[in-house]
Amino acid sequence: MFISIDGTLKRLSEAAIDPNVILGYNWVYATINTLGHKPLHLTSKLRQALDSYEALYSHRPSLTAKEIASEIYSLLHFGFYPEGGNIVRLHLAPNGTGGLRRIITHLATTPYEGYGLLAVRPRATIANYEIPFERHQTSISLSASRFASEYAQRTHGATALRASRAGLLLSADDSPLVVVRGFNILTAPIAEGGRDSVERELLFRLADMAGVTIQEQAPMVEEIESYDEILVFKPTGIESIYSVGEHQLENIYAHLLSKHLRALSREGLAR
Repeated sequence: MFISIDGTLKRLSEAAIDPNVILGYNWVYATINTLGHKPLHLTSKLRQALDSYEALYSHRPSLTAKEIASEIYSLLHFGFYPEGGNIVRLHLAPNGTGGLRRIITHLATTPYEGYGLLAVRPRATIANYEIPFERHQTSISLSASRFASEYAQRTHGATALRASRAGLLLSADDSPLVVVRGFNILTAPIAEGGRDSVERELLFRLADMAGVTIQEQAPMVEEIESYDEILVFKPTGIESIYSVGEHQLENIYAHLLSKHLRALSREGLAR
């Protein structure tokens, strides 16, 4: 068996990372924030996951938000997790006989009751890589973001900003990002590789609440020194990037948007 490493076909034994680790677990996922053991924006999260599952496996499972909400509550309540903020992940995968395997796992307990502005402003590193099926949140995209995060840590960064081969700034790990340049707020269109996710939808909703407009225009890596801010919307809320290399960034718009995160959390309990 041969695989492509840096554009060159090589034997599987020559790979530094076993590709079966990435390709052997094919599942779609949704990362879900909770408040009081109740999931936020679950209807949108489940729709996104089922849309991806149908696109990849030509079958749409019959799952309801009510079922998943009940399973999340049982996991958190009977697991004695705090009732503030918890992050869980729903995994969906074929079971090999035409049916569905689904698993819900607890990822983290957070200090935020719903979405919040992350207090730590991380240093970021640019990582160039492409994701197959990039419009969908899959095991492959999650594995790619993990490897990118490990790369960032080896280069004295806390998170990785994903850039395409064309030099477009697309996402931060597996989450959508926007950049601020003057009074312009930019994010990569989905058609050019921007991450299609509920977090992306929430980022636009948050901007609408704050009375600002996000333009769908892909930021360029080569112009990074002209950017004033880089913001990421993760399942926990806004993360404001402190620096990329030697270039330090502000967090003015991060605080402006963060004023509406509580309202976004309240909306999420009803959806």
